[in-house]
Amino acid sequence: MIIFGGFMGILSILLFYWFKMFTTYIPDIKLSQLDPQIQDWFNKGRLVDVLGHTMFVIDQNPSMTETIILIHGFPTSSFDYKKSIDLLSKDYRVVTFDHLGFGFSDKPQENYTYSLVDQAEQALNLWRILGIKSANIVSHDMGDSILTEILSRYERGVLPDYFNNFFKKIIFTNGGMKYDFINFRLSQSLLMSPVGPYLTKLNKINELAGLMDLLSTQQLKTIWSPVYLDENEMEIDIKQIQMINRYKNGNALTHLTISYLRDRSRFESRWMTSLERIQIPILLLWGDSDAVSPLSIPRAVSRHIQPEFVKMETMKGAGHFIMLEEPMKWTRHILQFIRL
Repeated sequence: MIIFGGFMGILSILLFYWFKMFTTYIPDIKLSQLDPQIQDWFNKGRLVDVLGHTMFVIDQNPSMTETIILIHGFPTSSFDYKKSIDLLSKDYRVVTFDHLGFGFSDKPQENYTYSLVDQAEQALNLWRILGIKSANIVSHDMGDSILTEILSRYERGVLPDYFNNFFKKIIFTNGGMKYDFINFRLSQSLLMSPVGPYLTKLNKINELAGLMDLLSTQQLKTIWSPVYLDENEMEIDIKQIQMINRYKNGNALTHLTISYLRDRSRFESRWMTSLERIQIPILLLWGDSDAVSPLSIPRAVSRHIQPEFVKMETMKGAGHFIMLEEPMKWTRHILQFIRL
């Protein structure tokens, strides 16, 4: 470990001086340059000021009495739910939003920690601004940890009274809720190392952007199910993820936004203790072919929840992005659980 740390330190110094040799940087991508489907997504939503920062939110079918909130993960955005939001909103109000640092929301370069604590506070304040009184909440990946932090505050009685009867049913989907069971990708490990800030800069250098996109594509492909048959659809989904990341210079922030992983490790015991005490129906919905967050994670988490309040379901042949790979099946599982 000491040798690795020393190597990373030397490499960081070399990269610092090497970057001074490059002056050709890619300009930020504009909204008009985004994929038309992404532009349509932006036009469905609006920007809301929350605690001094602008957050993007879609509030679909707001006249319905019952609400479903969708929370996205890393390194993506609310656009993850592009294939399922219309299916869910036939009978429900559906709210989804971009965390700070992601999608169309603000991506502050400074004076924001990108911690799960801050992201949880942004979400809670957004929900109050939208006037949501109660909701079924679905989370994915990093969103699982943001939601668990919120539920821990609820269980400890430290949320405002506004949220006393807020949480109806909870659905956690593929995420690293048990830190020691995560199969980290190489890119994740590098981004959390001293090399991380320099690695993100590579995305902005004109001469290297194509190579970085290729490496990113290969990393993302490894977390789709190995039996997923629609190669073309997968490539479209990945390209759209990358494109949204580049908007507002987001791909230069991933060494900051990935810091949530440190919070996962630090606060896991706090969260699991709260899950042991909480009395809200919880579904653990998992793709069984997730290379990053394997089935050992929901199995372990389920043992922390009172048996009468937890249910676990798996989607056969689905990988990490189950809402993109199998939107119809994913939606069916969600609605069946909510309607129980």
